[in-house]
Amino acid sequence: MRRAQCLIGAGCLSVLFLGTAPIRAQQDGGPEEGGPVLTFGISSTLSATDNYNLDPNNGESATLFDSRLSFGYVNRRANDALSLDLSGVLRANEPPGGSNTFDDRRARIGYERQGVNSALSFGADYSLSSVAARDPFDDGFFDDDLPDETDFSRDRGDEKRISARFGFETGLNDPIGFILEGRYQERSFTGTTDPDLYDTETFSVSGTTRFTLSPLTQTRLVLRYEDYSAADGPRTDRRTSSVNLGLTQALSKVDTLDVLIGFQKIETDETIGGLRRSDTDTGLTGSVAFTRELARGTLGTTFDLSESVNGTTATWLVSRALPLPRGAIEVSLGAASDVSDTIRPVGSVEFTHQMKRSTLTASLERQVQTSSRSNELRITQASLGYTYEINSLSDLEFSANFAEFARAGGPAVNDTTRADLRAAYHRDLTRNWQFSTGYEYRVRDEDGVGSATSNRVFLTLERDFVLRP
Repeated sequence: MRRAQCLIGAGCLSVLFLGTAPIRAQQDGGPEEGGPVLTFGISSTLSATDNYNLDPNNGESATLFDSRLSFGYVNRRANDALSLDLSGVLRANEPPGGSNTFDDRRARIGYERQGVNSALSFGADYSLSSVAARDPFDDGFFDDDLPDETDFSRDRGDEKRISARFGFETGLNDPIGFILEGRYQERSFTGTTDPDLYDTETFSVSGTTRFTLSPLTQTRLVLRYEDYSAADGPRTDRRTSSVNLGLTQALSKVDTLDVLIGFQKIETDETIGGLRRSDTDTGLTGSVAFTRELARGTLGTTFDLSESVNGTTATWLVSRALPLPRGAIEVSLGAASDVSDTIRPVGSVEFTHQMKRSTLTASLERQVQTSSRSNELRITQASLGYTYEINSLSDLEFSANFAEFARAGGPAVNDTTRADLRAAYHRDLTRNWQFSTGYEYRVRDEDGVGSATSNRVFLTLERDFVLRP
């Protein structure tokens, strides 16, 4: 936690450094904008589920009554914004595998401040939830985390996450600018039995110096450092540092080229056979990106070279973004060479289409990436959503989600798949109250463990209301 305190201390010092210029701008800019807004929410759900824990041997069924309570505070002014979000689930009865009476506790605070020639942001996140109740297709409270294969784990006990972040940039309008960013992440488990669910701690910091040589040319020097420690069997402690040089060049009014070349060093300490051993891996990293602005959308290509303790991964993509009369489509196709020199297809598709009374969305993505635990993964994600407006008070919603974590070279990893299908009916009972009911089908399949399915029906009554003090 000492590293988290360092981040908070750095944020306070930056507030003092940033203070004088924004205050002057606020006085000159007239009255404050926005102001404080309070949001309160309650959502009560009665549900019946078979095989609640997705056990391959047909686990226990459950009838549950849960109430999610939420509170939000936002205060936006001319030059800064402060936000606070709190929520949790109050359970009337305990689901199979156990749970806290007040479960899925979440807290998030964030602050942003824009100065005349500088910008500041910092915040912190906290969550405590039951492992058995985790949903990989949830709203992604920590959606900026690296993928972790334990996100699909099935166990009892609790998971706690703590995250603190900080960013400061100065020289926004100057030929030379500086960017400092830092983050602390802690993930811990209690009451679990799976040996892969162990505590981890990560601290990372990066510094960037930007040089604007001309309106068409910009260079940058980027220094990065990360310290990762885990309470796994070998008590892993990994330190990663890198030096990078970048160039962004406008080739024409529509063409832009970005090049980044770096050198990375990874130092790993592990306890093997009762002895503490150290290994060092070094290698080149970098990326090249070319983008062309077209009359309709953009066309581009990227090549990325990354290094981990397991080897080198190279990824090449060609992308096209195209606006449509009633939506948009973005497509990227390419190939990745993983640490075992196997060529794998990668890419993504995002599609939206707005009709008179309905909306269709679809996405598909496959990538080869190193997880937060330095395992090499082939990650596939897909989603399909359709909403049909029956009238001004009600609508139908259908969705399908799929996700797969599979080994892509490197250490052995159990290939795991999760999927769900959901159909729901929503109706506004009054201006503030909404009623929902529906059906959900879930699937989980893991190599060496087996597959499991679950059916769930639910009925939800919810309300949100806003106050402006």
